[in-house]
Amino acid sequence: MVTADDMARQVGDQLAGEFRTRMRTVLLQQPKEWLAEQLLARLPSPYAPPAEAASGRAAGAEAAADGGRAADTESDADRARRRERVRAWKLCQDGLHERVPRLRSWTRGRLEAEGLLLDPPPKGGALIGPGHRSPAGEALLTEAKDLLYALLFGDADDAVDLLRAERELLTLTMPRAKCHAVGFILRAATEIGAVGTWQDPAGRAHDERAANLLVQVEYGETGDELVGSGIAASLKLINDLEVNERVLYARMENVEESTLD
Repeated sequence: MVTADDMARQVGDQLAGEFRTRMRTVLLQQPKEWLAEQLLARLPSPYAPPAEAASGRAAGAEAAADGGRAADTESDADRARRRERVRAWKLCQDGLHERVPRLRSWTRGRLEAEGLLLDPPPKGGALIGPGHRSPAGEALLTEAKDLLYALLFGDADDAVDLLRAERELLTLTMPRAKCHAVGFILRAATEIGAVGTWQDPAGRAHDERAANLLVQVEYGETGDELVGSGIAASLKLINDLEVNERVLYARMENVEESTLD
């Protein structure tokens, strides 16, 4: 006699086959660079010794349980170097007024035309690696990331002197596989899992059901909202030089009540 459990298993087998077929069709429509990036992100390092590899697997499991934070956040050494570079700026209002328009002037077209981007993958595809950036492009990316850090987290210990008058909330939506590009944000942010629903009309870079991450972090804004302008300019450059999304979704809004001082 056929039971309900037997029927459920039969339906499950049929759905599994249908899922595999449809998933294969969708994957075949994606850019090769994106597929390669997805596969590489899932491979363990072949150079790790056995003990380190086991530790890495344990860390990976812990990261998965915590939404992947451990794998993506910036190391203490990298963070220390970033803070040293920011301290050397002695960033103040005047310095920020000079820096923001200069960074904002860089467009994707200009980056390619002036040789800072070298034959990068198409927008919406894989991350742009160091091989697609000139030394000047690498330096500009570092500056954009350092400025983003300074505007979000910089204080007197970082020689950042800005008259922050109110609290704002940055909400950034990124593909989960690309979040390590802004790992320095993840150490002091709230992470929320999300699923993408956007589809590219040209059929080149769908975000349908893609694993995304919503990152939220509070920061201090100045009365002229120059910090927000700097954050926007930095994120645009980071996207153009590395993240490589067609649209990098970022929203900044006033926080009426904050848990921060």
